[in-house]
Amino acid sequence: MRLHFSNVNFSSNTGPNSFGTRIADILALRGHQIVTKDEDYDVFLCFIEPASQPKQGTKFIHRLDGIWFKPDQYETHNARIKWAYDNAHHVVWQSEFDKIMTEKWWGSKTGSVIHNGIKLSNAKVSPQLENLKKQSNRIFSCSANWHRQKRLKENIQLFQKVANSDDRLIVLGSNPDYIVNDPRVIYAGSQPHQICLEVYAISDWFLHLAWLDHCPNVVVESLSQGCPVICTESGGTKEIVRDSGLIVKEKHQYQFQLCDYDNPPDIDLDDIDLSEKPIVQNNHLDIEKIRDQYENIFKK
Repeated sequence: MRLHFSNVNFSSNTGPNSFGTRIADILALRGHQIVTKDEDYDVFLCFIEPASQPKQGTKFIHRLDGIWFKPDQYETHNARIKWAYDNAHHVVWQSEFDKIMTEKWWGSKTGSVIHNGIKLSNAKVSPQLENLKKQSNRIFSCSANWHRQKRLKENIQLFQKVANSDDRLIVLGSNPDYIVNDPRVIYAGSQPHQICLEVYAISDWFLHLAWLDHCPNVVVESLSQGCPVICTESGGTKEIVRDSGLIVKEKHQYQFQLCDYDNPPDIDLDDIDLSEKPIVQNNHLDIEKIRDQYENIFKK
């Protein structure tokens, strides 16, 4: 088939774009052609909102990250996303959380839940990171383009509650919004994808206490390296973590209302037991399995 990926920047390493590149590459290896909007195509695969109009007679698939649900953004930011949702032949939600949220506000739609995936292979760790691993008792890591929803503050507070003097926390990603003067906390900034995988490969735990996150690629990537994840029960993250980590309870159950997700509620970080590290099961994140699910939709 000839496929056009709309609103995907294959040179960007942000979450949706990095997954778009992975799924495009694995589809191309199967023999599908990835073409531009000006060429003929069979499938118009739109990520979030379309960058151009789908051509007549093509299959319009809408891959939906989720909707904007801050009250002051709901109408303005969702207009083009809702147009795609209403006009697509099939919607792909990246989590059950997103499906429930979208259908609550926009009505039911023919579609499928397909989580993000990645090629399952062990990263080759650099000598520098290997040395850090040898010098540390346990290594924790977390990663995001930081804003308040991602709860960097809570990640660091949890680390400081459970860590001893020989533990380390590596904070990856841009714009960290909580800075502490703690020599055990290493602010590494934005790093190439390969370096991030190496960090996850040496990590004993990955921290992702974000509130109402959808299906974070950083969690997919950490699980791909056999690193268990500590996340909250809110949003879609727990759907990919499953038994490969710890799920932290929220104090209040979210009811899919519009809200300011950059003003997350407090969570209880007491009594978190890390004495037993779970064995990570990540076969459900294999990009080849994810490709097969997309292919089945194209063939319908």
